[in-house]
Amino acid sequence: MRTPALAAAALLAACAHQAPTLDAPASLAAAETAFAAHSVREDMRAAFLAAFADDGVFVRNGWTVSNAYLARQPAPPIVLDWRPQYVEVATSGELGLSTGPWKITSKAAPATPASFGQFVSVWRRAPGGPWKVAVDLGIGHPGPSLWDQPLEARTVAAVPAAAGAGIAEAEADFQRIATSRGTRAAYAALGARDLRLYRNGQAPRASLEAALDAPAAAQDGLSWSRERIETSRSADLGYARGSYARSSDPATTLGYFLRVWRRGAGGWRIVIDVANPAPRPPAG
Repeated sequence: MRTPALAAAALLAACAHQAPTLDAPASLAAAETAFAAHSVREDMRAAFLAAFADDGVFVRNGWTVSNAYLARQPAPPIVLDWRPQYVEVATSGELGLSTGPWKITSKAAPATPASFGQFVSVWRRAPGGPWKVAVDLGIGHPGPSLWDQPLEARTVAAVPAAAGAGIAEAEADFQRIATSRGTRAAYAALGARDLRLYRNGQAPRASLEAALDAPAAAQDGLSWSRERIETSRSADLGYARGSYARSSDPATTLGYFLRVWRRGAGGWRIVIDVANPAPRPPAG
């Protein structure tokens, strides 16, 4: 017999596949909630295989197609739970972001303290189809954070169509400012007022002011290599993902990043910036 929580999750899952009954942000929040419920109910592997697009990627020692990777792996002996805390969707309704806290507990040793962090997922959907995860990247940090915060779900504020600069040019501007004036100056110039800055081992920063005080904002001398850029049909929301290295040693990958951009009246601004270090090679 299903518990009330699982029954509610099943209802949300049904709603996620009936887009006309919900506005785009609500349907994306429902899809994310159902995805998490599937992970708790069955296991993380099964949930990811069901929710990711065929070309959806996450990081496993580099950007990796999730379904191709997980098809060869056993289900991990963990319970991975999470919830969307912030959702934003392009005005065209086919591309959106979702972020919030996650928690991992061990199935083999349930008394072991839980691990915590934040996830960032970019979702897309074809007309009439369900939401599917296109990109996923997250961080771990000590203790829970944002579990008690209410869900915020919004559509990008409509602005007049603009020709010219896109996310590739905005990324180039970010690199140019970071190189010439420092990383903090780049975030100050191109970060949205509600910028979320996520770095491993640190609590999430959920405003531009907080982001500018983060240690990551003072990490200069980096070079960002873009592997993929995707933009909504309405050209008001999109992302860049790739890797980063020291400018003095661009051949050695230090980690991987995902930056989600929103176009407003003042141009493209960073909504979420998340980066994770690459695994260190074994000593010796």
